[in-house]
Amino acid sequence: RQRQMCIRDRIITVAYSYHISTRIYPSSEFHASIPVNRAKLCFAAKETLANRAANPDSEICIVLSTDSYLNELNNRYSGVNAPTDVLSFPATDNNKYLGDIILSTQYAIRTANKEGHSVNEELQLLTVHGTLHLLGYDHRTPDEQKIMWDIQGKILSNLDIEISYPIANT
Repeated sequence: RQRQMCIRDRIITVAYSYHISTRIYPSSEFHASIPVNRAKLCFAAKETLANRAANPDSEICIVLSTDSYLNELNNRYSGVNAPTDVLSFPATDNNKYLGDIILSTQYAIRTANKEGHSVNEELQLLTVHGTLHLLGYDHRTPDEQKIMWDIQGKILSNLDIEISYPIANT
């Protein structure tokens, strides 16, 4: 895959070889019943990494999971006893492996149905959001949120996805 970038008023083509893997955890019949397009999730992560000029050899694992597992992780690591849509776990050492993004497909289905867009679009949005977290972006303050939401919006636009994250600081 290659991407064109503008550097000092010159267009250059940069090759990148981002490695994005996906898996399901825990294994369940629920995941077999929903048509998740894993290729689109990988592409959303790669576009985010390219947009932020991440190391061309960066690696990420996207885990499709359930509300109960995200509830467990959210409680353990954030002290919040509730499911959430996405959690990112950055790698602790400074190498090409950036970390894991855990997505609740059940949460994504509810949100997509409520907001009127597809589940795959919601999962792509969550993938972009989680990837930005792995790259160090956050939304704890209004200034951080504006920066992250602006970047996220541009990436989603590049993916031809016309949805946005809630305005409230989440």
